[in-house]
Amino acid sequence: MDTVTRQSNRQTQSGRDRTRWVTGAGRYVGDIAAADHLNAAFLRAPHAHAEIRRIDLDQARAMPGVVAIITGEECTAAGFGNFRGLMRYGTTGKRPLVVPHRPVLATKRVRFVGEPVACVIATSQAAAMDAAEAIDIEYEDLPAAIGLDARHDDPALQIHEQAPGNLAFAHEAGHAAKVQAAFASAARIVSTQFDLPRLAPTTMEPGGVIAAYDATDQTYHLTTPHQGINEIRLDLAAILNVAPEAILIELPDVGGGFGARSPAYPEHAALLLAARLTGRPVRWIASRSEAFLTDYHGRSTRLAGRLALDAQGRFTALDIAYDTDLGAYVTTVGAFVNVHNPLQTAGGTYDIPAISARFRQFFTNIGPIGPYRGAGRPDTALLIERLVDCAAAELGIDPLELRARNAVPASAFPYRTALGVTYDSGNYQTLIATARELSGWDERTARRREAAARGVLLGCGAALFTEIAGGGAAERDEALVVLTQQAGQVQARIETVTGGSGQSQAETYAYILAPLIGIDPADVTLVASPAHSRLAGAGSIGSRSTMSAGSAIADAGDKLRQILLGFAGLRANAPADELRVGQGVIERADGSMVMSIAEAIAMAEQPVSALGAAPVSSSFPSGCHVAEVEIDRATGVATLVRYLAVDDSGTIINEIAAAGQIHGGIVQGLGEVFSEAMQYDESGQPMTGSFMDYAMPRAADVPFFQAAERPTSSPNNRLGAKGLGEAGTTGALAAATNAIADALQQIGAILPPLPCTSFRIWSAIQQAPSSPA
Repeated sequence: MDTVTRQSNRQTQSGRDRTRWVTGAGRYVGDIAAADHLNAAFLRAPHAHAEIRRIDLDQARAMPGVVAIITGEECTAAGFGNFRGLMRYGTTGKRPLVVPHRPVLATKRVRFVGEPVACVIATSQAAAMDAAEAIDIEYEDLPAAIGLDARHDDPALQIHEQAPGNLAFAHEAGHAAKVQAAFASAARIVSTQFDLPRLAPTTMEPGGVIAAYDATDQTYHLTTPHQGINEIRLDLAAILNVAPEAILIELPDVGGGFGARSPAYPEHAALLLAARLTGRPVRWIASRSEAFLTDYHGRSTRLAGRLALDAQGRFTALDIAYDTDLGAYVTTVGAFVNVHNPLQTAGGTYDIPAISARFRQFFTNIGPIGPYRGAGRPDTALLIERLVDCAAAELGIDPLELRARNAVPASAFPYRTALGVTYDSGNYQTLIATARELSGWDERTARRREAAARGVLLGCGAALFTEIAGGGAAERDEALVVLTQQAGQVQARIETVTGGSGQSQAETYAYILAPLIGIDPADVTLVASPAHSRLAGAGSIGSRSTMSAGSAIADAGDKLRQILLGFAGLRANAPADELRVGQGVIERADGSMVMSIAEAIAMAEQPVSALGAAPVSSSFPSGCHVAEVEIDRATGVATLVRYLAVDDSGTIINEIAAAGQIHGGIVQGLGEVFSEAMQYDESGQPMTGSFMDYAMPRAADVPFFQAAERPTSSPNNRLGAKGLGEAGTTGALAAATNAIADALQQIGAILPPLPCTSFRIWSAIQQAPSSPA
């Protein structure tokens, strides 16, 4: 374990850092210890819903090594505010978003299992844990509202008095009258409904905190894994009730983000308070059990949809109902992403003239949800693609043919949807044609017969999808680039407010900057989200980093190139526009060298810097994924045997990193289809609190992925890039689910609820008309 100064905890990566994390050289928060630090342990609620009748701390306080115990009383005395809950929709509707007060440490009532109640600070981790167990708390159990099917209208199950019926939010969008008229005249209407289970983020590292307080300048110092400093700093400023400038947050290496590392947590605030009250740094590393309980979960949605078709099989209207189980409290964007993201692509890749959508969000006595890879995008894509497959089955049409018949034509871009969203670019017909060819789609009938001879059901599923990438609350993204040279060796330092968690940002950003200023990508260093940063922009969320921060870096590179050419022009006695930047040199149009890049920097007699900026923008990456699944009729075991991903991610800057992002996203989507789900009993006790119960996909569960890019450049950013961090998950969830449904419908079996475990598939087979039983 490294003991380091606060200033060196930051995430610094170079353009040659590709293998650092797989060779043991990564430095996560668990690898860092602050000098003279104390240790923390949290006492957490054992009940999903209960009144706190009494807390007795005397025995715990008297235990060896205990320095302090913090409860909700200390948080109240510190003047803590509330957690942020953002929403731009439904502000004048039936139920604008209700954001109840969320205590950092529970005071009068606990509302989910795992909610922190007390924080023990001690000289060792063991002492802190022992004292936490010695705290005597008397609870009075209350009835718990678990899941969307709870009796939310029962007064005994009310969670927050501000939200009658536990309804946290309600909103309607689109053109309901137009949709109903289209349904009235439709030749055919298909419908479907499903629940997407609650998912645990299960990042590689459970997370942790090193908190400190500087009484001299009254600043809080935090070292913790996060996905961008601006979001988490604003969250903590609201909770601590201080100016954002009073909070400095160092970014170590991050062992997985997936959205769960973007907002602030109660533990952050409690430990910062502990550091202030004790006058010493406080360290806490979460256990995996704590992560399962308290990391903000994903999905937990219920979607229902109806699709109208005319006599020619063209889509005429779509109606969506989208319910979300928010858990016990509202997180920063947990409610927002389950409205905004679905509305951006509510019609998917199809030219649908009329769309309406209804949203409801409920409080329940389970841990809060937040953004999780895809954040509403995979949910919506699954609904649309299931409807398309249902329509294809009823009409007896090839599913890819029905998609091609209704897809937005390439000539229609930029395309404005029925909900007023503009898609930037795309060629869905090319995606479909490529997927048909590379997947061997037209030969699937022969493969199906061969599988049947082995007693196996073979299903092929396709997903044609688009999703929004980018955006964010900031108006622009900024990047600072500083050039130095020493003995002729040039170094470039990039500062951004993004926070990498496995996306190879340092390498990708180096590929953007280096050619603009004539240096080697290996000589570029990224300092991600330094604690002092006041740059504008958003973090590594929403598949936005390359589009947004990358464009700002390119802008800085342009400015630096002009500065360097200006210096060279003085040497050459020539206008800058008659010179050009080559590899390591500045040269004339005829190729003759004027000076090296290092010499140009040396002329400044100080580091040469430029602040780049790019307006916040969005793009709409798309793809056509095909999954092939074999199901053993005797056991219900489903095996994914083939997977093809054809994507349009715009201009690809870093091919290896892009492939890794697509592959990782696919695996997370497949986990959701086949095995992953947080489950609770009727009292709200989690039944999947470890990897013994929560089944993650393993390497043996996935085949070799075949991938192809068919890019169309986005006109919305200077790089032409589109986001790709969530495309794999969005495509995989729909394609693999459709593949299972395709296999089961051959014997008249119905698609079981997700996740499609072997038992659920076997049960569906037993209930089928042509069951082996």
